[in-house]
Amino acid sequence: MFIRHQRPAVEPGAFGAADGRYSVATMAMDFEDYFNDLQQEIKAFRKGLTAESDRGSALFATAYLDKAISDLLYLSVVYEPKKVKKDLFDFNSPLGTFSSRIKMAYYLGKISKEVRQDLDLLRDIRNRFAHHPSVVSFDDEKIANKCRELQFSFREKKDQPRLHFLGSVFGVLAQIHSSMLTVRAPDPRLTDRPTEEVKTAHRAKLDLDE
Repeated sequence: MFIRHQRPAVEPGAFGAADGRYSVATMAMDFEDYFNDLQQEIKAFRKGLTAESDRGSALFATAYLDKAISDLLYLSVVYEPKKVKKDLFDFNSPLGTFSSRIKMAYYLGKISKEVRQDLDLLRDIRNRFAHHPSVVSFDDEKIANKCRELQFSFREKKDQPRLHFLGSVFGVLAQIHSSMLTVRAPDPRLTDRPTEEVKTAHRAKLDLDE
């Protein structure tokens, strides 16, 4: 399941959500449990990246970021548990690719322009590793240049490209997780289907029954 956060029924006002709409803040766990779980997950993610080859770390890291963006978007849309994955997130659906999810997160105002730019660079780096069998290292010239363009890396320009890549991954991930704490899913729009009485009155007004 690509979504980490299930959306339970919650009482209005739970964890400060006065309108009762779902958010991370209204999960069936308190903030301490949520942050503990998240911290353990990120530790496992960091440990896994350390053990990976350059190509493996690029593929693993971007897959994890893709999942995080999916989670953020899932929390940002009307809750239709039986339809939302097929309608929006399956491969042939509007948000079925990493690229489309990045764009939607940006245009919904969930991530900044700078986060979007780094995500696109990270995606480009992943694609170069994935589509060029001869490319096995971050020292590849095109990859190294992209790594040094990453804005969320706190490394000096002279540092190894892999360090820039990993620094950006964790910096961007922190921004996504921060956005998840404030996002609110919209309520479904109330039915606006006209009643039979309204239809009858409308026909009478337009003389459609004559």
